[in-house]
Order: sequence, then structure tokens, then C-alpha cells
Amino acid sequence: MPLFVLTCTDIEGTVEKRLETRPQHIERLQQLDNEGRLIVAGAMPKEPGNPQAGFYGSTMIVDFESREALDAWLQEEPFLKEGVYGHIDVKPFNKAFPKG
Repeated sequence: MPLFVLTCTDIEGTVEKRLETRPQHIERLQQLDNEGRLIVAGAMPKEPGNPQAGFYGSTMIVDFESREALDAWLQEEPFLKEGVYGHIDVKPFNKAFPKG
């Protein structure tokens, strides 16, 4: 299946909304992980170890059968629906390493 890199950019001043919405966001990622379709996911903090300083956004590499399927999944993304993410950039990705 095709891999995609998602670069998600937070709207400035949404740290409280992000922290409040995080459990729903994590639940969806856990489901993808359980299905073997989450390669990597994580936040990009402005100050590591200090969530209150805010976030630049998140990066994910996910496995979906098509861009259309990914777009349908993204429509239900809590951070997008709740106004945390202002933009999500999606690009195809070819994994070279690690092998296996």
C-alpha cells in the first residue's frame, strides 16, 4: 500500500485545545497502529519537555490504500476538526530504511 508523509501545522495559540483534544487524536492513531498502518507519528514541540510552550505541529507517516482513503480519514481528524491544525501537507513517501 502507498505510504504518505503528513506535515501538520498548528494554528498559533491552540495549545490548550491541542492538549484537550489529544486523547481523541491518540485513539485514532492507536487504531491505525493496531492495523499496522502507522509507520511513525509525533508532535513537534517548540520546547521539548514543556507542552505549555506550544507546538509547531505534527508529522506522521501512514499507510493507506489511496490518497482518497487518506483524505476521508483526515476529515475525521480531531485536531483538524477542533481547529488545532491550520494546514496538513500530504506527500507520497517511498520508504528505503530501515529495511524489513
